[in-house]
Amino acid sequence: MGRTIPSFRIAEAQEIAEWKAFRNALPKRDRLIFDEMLSTARLYTSASSSAARTSRFEGMAMALIFHHQRLLTRAMGALTETRHAEGEK
Repeated sequence: MGRTIPSFRIAEAQEIAEWKAFRNALPKRDRLIFDEMLSTARLYTSASSSAARTSRFEGMAMALIFHHQRLLTRAMGALTETRHAEGEK
């Protein structure tokens, strides 16, 4: 008996393929950034598949939001450390 629901990895690849027209409408200089953004979602495929949402895009979007939040948190921490170190001089 075959699967009726594709694995999240396959569904994620399908979702990325469906955004091709959007990608192609972007200026060429922005296409690499868009590709990198969608590739970032793959870092959290396991977590996204565990969420069992009805929309495959929801899992990808949450992965991207989480990744950006993680980067912002790290950057803010580094900035705070830098300001703290400069204040100690």
